[in-house]
Amino acid sequence: MKLLLTIIVLFSTYLAYAADNVYEYTDKNGMKVYTNKPIKNSKKMDLPPLSVYAAPVTLSDYSAKGYTNKAKNNNTAKVYVKNTQTFGTNETGRQQILHEELTKEKQALSDSQQALQQAQKTKLASEQNNPDLYQQRLQALRDAVTEHQKNIDILSKQLGVTN
Repeated sequence: MKLLLTIIVLFSTYLAYAADNVYEYTDKNGMKVYTNKPIKNSKKMDLPPLSVYAAPVTLSDYSAKGYTNKAKNNNTAKVYVKNTQTFGTNETGRQQILHEELTKEKQALSDSQQALQQAQKTKLASEQNNPDLYQQRLQALRDAVTEHQKNIDILSKQLGVTN
């Protein structure tokens, strides 16, 4: 028992010693500085002891920003209404969009083919001395034509249309 009492007394003196003082002073720039070391022209702050218990929740705490209530379990019977819209109207809209895309892709293919034919006939001034640039430009145009052809094939397959 004496040992326990001795340990408690030593621990309480340690806690009292460990609780450092806080000093406040104003530096040359006019800023307030807080430190645990006494400095010339600083004053000791009297701070209240730290509380280990939470304050009781008040009514204003509930209305504070960021406070959320617990989720309510709303198990009221909800009536789910089946979608009575027929599948055909959705399919018609899809078909129309696919037809528009097919038309745009055909136009883009035509434009790409014309650009490729024009590029094969003429070289740009920067390509006169650098044939690699010319070949790169032609390859990019060929790739664009191929891409548009693939897109047309895919759209035609989805629509069930043959080219």
